[in-house]
Amino acid sequence: MSPSICCRCNEEIWPRAISSLGKAYHPHHFTCRDCGLVVDPTLFYAVDGNELVCSECYLGHHAARCSACRTPILERGVVALGRKWHEKCFRCVSCSRSLVSSTFFEINGYLFCKSHFRELFSSRCAGCAKPIDRKAVVALSTKWHEECFKCHNCRRRISASEFGIQQGRPICLDCQKPS
Repeated sequence: MSPSICCRCNEEIWPRAISSLGKAYHPHHFTCRDCGLVVDPTLFYAVDGNELVCSECYLGHHAARCSACRTPILERGVVALGRKWHEKCFRCVSCSRSLVSSTFFEINGYLFCKSHFRELFSSRCAGCAKPIDRKAVVALSTKWHEECFKCHNCRRRISASEFGIQQGRPICLDCQKPS
């Protein structure tokens, strides 16, 4: 068996070698790239193509940080919108409901569940004031749910292409006719 050669000093390693990441080291040469301290062989990280760093330097300089709480992500995380989160931090800012495996929306860096996005940012119906999330009727410079676009006088649904206006409100053509 040929002797191991230390990858740091190119000298033979004897009596004890540390083998890690495909390389052999003298125990005193198994050091952190960032701080230069000897690294515990059972507790280290590899960065930038198998460079050794101690856990303290990894947490301080190399670990991905959560976009919400800014602490290192050391376990499973969520990557979305070019940012990273802890699973527990990937939540709606309005209700704190988890957004993992849910439809979500981002506005100015803030995450919202579907219902709070609709409630806060959707257009509002001029008839019922509720959010419009599907097809809308656009009339009188406002938006309406199809079922809310009704004659102001008789309350029948009217067409957006055939209606009159009375005091700024839509009316059907029957109600617009003089008696």
